[in-house]
Amino acid sequence: METFEQEVNKGARFQFGKNWRAFLSTLNEDRIKEAEKSLCQMLEVTDLRGRKFLDIGSGSGLFSLAARCLGAEVRSFDYDPESAACTQQLKSRYFPDDNQWIVERGSVLDVDFLKTLGKFDIVYSWGVLHHTGNMWQALDNAAALVDKNGLLFIAIYNRCKFASGFWRKVKKLYCSRALGKALVCTVFVPFFFLKAAQRAYITAGTSFPVTNN
Repeated sequence: METFEQEVNKGARFQFGKNWRAFLSTLNEDRIKEAEKSLCQMLEVTDLRGRKFLDIGSGSGLFSLAARCLGAEVRSFDYDPESAACTQQLKSRYFPDDNQWIVERGSVLDVDFLKTLGKFDIVYSWGVLHHTGNMWQALDNAAALVDKNGLLFIAIYNRCKFASGFWRKVKKLYCSRALGKALVCTVFVPFFFLKAAQRAYITAGTSFPVTNN
């Protein structure tokens, strides 16, 4: 099995942790409260006291933090070392020396690692499993961590007949080398920015007939 660093070097892995590091610089109490609110709405609960919550691919750590603020016993892990460091940073900032929140680096495809985790009332993985390179195995592994009468809560990309293949190629190009990244940034980003601006302009300038009776 290749390491994270090897996958990055060969252009097969995007370093999400760098984006999450930038996101943490904008994190404030309002965003944390919004994350708590969205968790409660999605899980249809008012709090998570007495629940064991696993965050697979914790990213910035925001939803691990939200779960802990809501009273859950939390375990977080991410394959990207900088993402795991971001989650640890949030724990250190808001819950230092708290043994009810554990942050680790690990992969949902690593069966030996998963065996050390146990079972959870809520297994949460938002926008993560499709990035593993083996989504169905990742989904099976995540489901196996749900305790009896527990809940598996995930979000994955929708598959679109033509768009999915196109964006897969764009992402591979972006991750390939510095030249590929530069090409995406100079061609695709401006193109879609202009398309969005054009749609906004057309919408703003559209008039509709009004019939007065």
